[in-house]
Amino acid sequence: PPLIADAAQGPDGLTGPKNSAVNPVPRVQLTRVEGASDDHRDSGEPSREEQTHSPALVTISDDNSVRGFVNQSLHKAWEDHEVTPAPLANDAEWIRRVHLDLSGRIPTPEETERFFKDSRSDKRARVLNALLESRDFATHFATVWTNLLVGRSQEQEFDRGALFAWLEGQFGKNRSWRETVTELIAARGTGDESGPANYLLAHLNNEAVPATAVTARTLLCEQLQCTQCHVHPTAKDWGQGRFWELNAFFQQARVETHVFVDQETGERTELRELVDWNSLEPTYYETLQGVIKVAYPRLEETEITQIPADESRTLREQLAELLFADEDFQVAKAFVNRTWAHFFGYGFTSPIDDMGPHTPVSHPELLDGLSRAFVDSGYDIKKLIRWVCLSEPYQLSSHGDEVGVAEGIDVPEQGEQPLFSRMYPKSLTAEQIFDSLMVAAGVSPVELHRLAKADGERERWLQQFFVDLETEENSEVTTLDGSLPQTLLMMNGDLIQRAVSPDQGAVVGRILGDNRLSETEKIRELCLAALSRYPDPEEVSAIRQALRRHVKQRTDRNVPARIALNEGLRDVYWAYLNSSEFLVNR
Repeated sequence: PPLIADAAQGPDGLTGPKNSAVNPVPRVQLTRVEGASDDHRDSGEPSREEQTHSPALVTISDDNSVRGFVNQSLHKAWEDHEVTPAPLANDAEWIRRVHLDLSGRIPTPEETERFFKDSRSDKRARVLNALLESRDFATHFATVWTNLLVGRSQEQEFDRGALFAWLEGQFGKNRSWRETVTELIAARGTGDESGPANYLLAHLNNEAVPATAVTARTLLCEQLQCTQCHVHPTAKDWGQGRFWELNAFFQQARVETHVFVDQETGERTELRELVDWNSLEPTYYETLQGVIKVAYPRLEETEITQIPADESRTLREQLAELLFADEDFQVAKAFVNRTWAHFFGYGFTSPIDDMGPHTPVSHPELLDGLSRAFVDSGYDIKKLIRWVCLSEPYQLSSHGDEVGVAEGIDVPEQGEQPLFSRMYPKSLTAEQIFDSLMVAAGVSPVELHRLAKADGERERWLQQFFVDLETEENSEVTTLDGSLPQTLLMMNGDLIQRAVSPDQGAVVGRILGDNRLSETEKIRELCLAALSRYPDPEEVSAIRQALRRHVKQRTDRNVPARIALNEGLRDVYWAYLNSSEFLVNR
């Protein structure tokens, strides 16, 4: 089916100008499987056997096929649940969404207007491709994954900046996810020289319990920490041995601390290094019955009981190899699940990092098919993102079927499984809020990168919202939850004051200082800068009425009308930046 009845699709499966010819979303092209009927060989339709086969057992041949497969899978779910998908997102909704998702910030007014004026049918694909090749994308995804891997704390004994810089390079160069995961698990060296080594330098404490738990939860989306001391409460096959057998892969690794003393000042500097000892040390653990058991490195059916004769590979390198030899593609499924949740707010499982036989999957065929396609692509991250962002569900508005929502259909925020028949609103992260406020103040994306690394203002601002927990998983909690401190910071904080100040905020300064713009045009420009859209006529009318009241009150106190109007317009911008619409990605 087409994305929307009166819209035409461009070559990337996206809609173009209305009143053009309508082309259907391409069907998924599946490699013929053994036993398929010859009657359907040339019909262009999947055979009955192909339709019933799990997508995990077939090969998806090209990008159009993958997107068609995603669209078909979700259309079937919508039909099964009798839910009407939301209409197509308009340009304003989509351009803000894709910038926040891919670059971690709102678009600049210039970027938004350029997109509005583009009449090409494939303009959304063009913006997507440009963002994927931008430094903003590499920086944003490096930020997301640095936070997942080691948290946001700046007080740890590892080089968080080196890990971030390495991840930024990985995402920027589109290195395969297989390579990235392998280096994270198998890296060696000091934190300043080896970016990926900082992952385990952060977690290789307490008998590698944190390293085991975080690796399983982050890279496999499996919460094995529950099995450290007892059988998993719902997955009865996950006993204690599952945790400690994974833990045994990290027992060869050690953190060595080197102390250097400056001969002139006497200042001592410590340097931590991740190394591997030439030994195979099993893990010992105690069962609930008080019995001491031994666990050798083991993943699924493969157990390692001796070091290779040539000593060429460490246990961690062998773990990485085994992870990608897994016939269930768990690493791929975990990354696909996290990627889908990044763009839609919900993954295929809830919680996102608790996949397993005990957790229902909302769309198992879609997860399996996307994971297989991701593996077949060579774990190509940008290709996976293109599949997701050029698919039909990502083009939908956040305004869904009001009848369905009212009846509790496709309302995952109420605990129901998501159907992805509309785009679910996502609260901005702390990093997105900071970067978006800087853009709203008129800081260019290039300058934003420089400032973030130059004076550390961004990191200091972020530290207000996160607290480390003294847990075995090295966890942290956030206070960015709509609390009173957050509200006050948004209302009166330095970033807001900078954005609404004509002297510090380039956007406000330009708009207020342009005498060629009418009052209505200035309101429209302020709305565009803050919310990536133009206000509707009713909104403009209400604002102008409020401005007239404000100007009258101020002029009655002998304030010049021009100054009074500019004060009111600054208040309008402040109100836009403090609105719930600004703090939500929809």
